[in-house]
Amino acid sequence: MNLEKIKFSLALFVGRLVYLFMKILGLDATTFPGKVVLKIDPQFLIKIKNRFKKIILVTGTNGKTTTNNLIFQIITKSGYKALGNLEGANLRTGIATAFIRNPSYYDFGVFEVDEGIFPFVYKDLKPHYVVITNFFRDQLDRYGEIDTTVEKIKGAIKDSKEHILILNADDPFVSRFSDLPNRKIYYGIGNKVRKKDTEEIKESIYCPKCGKILKYEFFNYAQLGRYFCECGFKNPDYDYYILSAEYKENYWLIHIKDGDEDVFLNFRYPGVYNLYNVISAYSVGRVLGIDKEILKNIISNFSFRLGRLEKFNLEGYERILVLVKNPAGYNQVLDTIKDDPNEKVLLLILNDNVADGRDVSWIWDVDFEKIKDDNISTVICSGTRAEDLLVRLKYAEIPLNKIILENNLNTAILKILTFKAKTYILPTYTALFKSRKLIMKRLRNGT
Repeated sequence: MNLEKIKFSLALFVGRLVYLFMKILGLDATTFPGKVVLKIDPQFLIKIKNRFKKIILVTGTNGKTTTNNLIFQIITKSGYKALGNLEGANLRTGIATAFIRNPSYYDFGVFEVDEGIFPFVYKDLKPHYVVITNFFRDQLDRYGEIDTTVEKIKGAIKDSKEHILILNADDPFVSRFSDLPNRKIYYGIGNKVRKKDTEEIKESIYCPKCGKILKYEFFNYAQLGRYFCECGFKNPDYDYYILSAEYKENYWLIHIKDGDEDVFLNFRYPGVYNLYNVISAYSVGRVLGIDKEILKNIISNFSFRLGRLEKFNLEGYERILVLVKNPAGYNQVLDTIKDDPNEKVLLLILNDNVADGRDVSWIWDVDFEKIKDDNISTVICSGTRAEDLLVRLKYAEIPLNKIILENNLNTAILKILTFKAKTYILPTYTALFKSRKLIMKRLRNGT
């Protein structure tokens, strides 16, 4: 056995021990075992790529985790053996940990990848398919401006013609990948879905070809919509798209155009952003040759937890946990809350740890004015930057008698769960899993 095989075997053995030990202690084991493994063998990801017949990478700013889980369920429920980093641990350490947990040989590897480290993962895993969801401002202290992120990803994949790109045609940033020589599959939403006109931040306002301001027939959220420029730049033609969608009785009723055929399905999670997750995953399924009826049934019965509109029932009231991490996604969640006619209370949690982004100035681009409604009785602000949230809400003209400041997350969770009302809990990334753990503990104990 040569040295590289010895390093791999040692890394895998130690990583398995660390993973099992952490699980016994009840610790979060989604990234640290992978960190240990990559310390022992920095080429660990390169060495596992041959354990997969096909590899799919999902990257972009919003929707990666839900899209990744949708694709994973589509593949596994179609009879294939697959491995994925389904908890959202999307750095190299998270992908390594996913393999450590279940080392084997697979038909598919389905991995969500942080857009900032995508070039490195791409180089290691040499994927067969790359899904790109969208690009928004997110953690500027880590990524820089969006153009920088887009160009780094393009630079990483431009020299390979082998993989297939599955691209969101409704995002002008993603459309910039159209000049690559790869086979490309485009998805999108063909009409305006949300009838209420709301002000949104359009990240991409200039044409990437000529530099003039883009024009829009409509947008569904942020810069995603039907755009065009007098120089000829516009949405690429769709391969698969949503013709119409209506949210009714807690379900999206979705009409998909698949060539000349019509596909009708349901999806249980609200928010226009989830429509994009659905059509991106549907497109991947079709590219893989999965039958339309099978896709329809899998997507309609899709179930996903881990803080993406995850619902808990406590004392007869829904408690809904929703990850928020950038202005575009946050505004979509606030739209969902605003459209909910029930009496409700909110817990907003803002942390500034490394994984959240140290710079929290992005909250000033969130339209908190949307939650001035009378049917929101209380808003609790918590997290390491709770005071910043309170100041932002004050400028949004939310009455101060509705706002409670509670820096301690444990206390804030316990307090919000005492309200006899529908509850929305909106944490940033590093508060998500702790919040979920506290809610689950409260459910188990009943106190």
